[in-house]
Amino acid sequence: MFPLIALPVVGFLIGLFIITLGGGGGAMYVGILTVVFHIPAEIAASTSLATMIPTTAMGAFSHWRAGNTNIRIGFYLLGGGVLGSVFGSVCFGVLPQSAYDKIAGMVIVGISIQMLVQFLWRSHVTPGAFTNPRTPWRFVQAEAYGVFGGILSGLIGISGSSAIVGGLSVLGCEVREISGTSVFVLLGVAITGFLMHLHLGTIDWPLLGLFLPGTLVGAFFGPVMLQWLPPAGREKVLRPVFVVLMIGTGLALALK
Repeated sequence: MFPLIALPVVGFLIGLFIITLGGGGGAMYVGILTVVFHIPAEIAASTSLATMIPTTAMGAFSHWRAGNTNIRIGFYLLGGGVLGSVFGSVCFGVLPQSAYDKIAGMVIVGISIQMLVQFLWRSHVTPGAFTNPRTPWRFVQAEAYGVFGGILSGLIGISGSSAIVGGLSVLGCEVREISGTSVFVLLGVAITGFLMHLHLGTIDWPLLGLFLPGTLVGAFFGPVMLQWLPPAGREKVLRPVFVVLMIGTGLALALK
């Protein structure tokens, strides 16, 4: 077990990874806190949601200023995400601890594998090669993705970014539009999940005070890192490392 004083350093590294790579941050928060620091899963979930709020707020503001955010579509997915987050938070309070650990671990592994498949698929596809028409059925599908992402957030304390990104992809959004709009949606989902967990009384405020400063510093320096880190290096080196770490923490939590 690592000493809790190391939490600011861990928070810095995770915040740096999230802003640099995008997505997967909540799963890493929960996995590291539970497996490495032996924090109870229900406390780890609430802390994860709280730390995601300032991180996604920074990212949402930056993307909005850069013109990468589709506010109309963002609010559409956010509606489903909020409903899912409320439902997941309600279910969170009735799961036994042993079942929660296994479910959270398996979900983290599943998200990690999905990220790996997406990474391998993107390396063989020409950017902009696929664009889906925004038909009513596509919007229904996208809303379902939003609800699922919200459930993951409220139930397990992870961002649900893979589901949100999936919904935006269904609507044929461009890559930059997906990046900016997904962060905007995740901010709203994280706030909803945090408020629900606040009501449940599962937030460890001293723990949050240790973890949050490092996360904020990492989120601040992430964009600076993006300026000098080549995209090829970011995708071919950092992302595989991030995925491997997530798979390891997910398996450790599921087999706990």
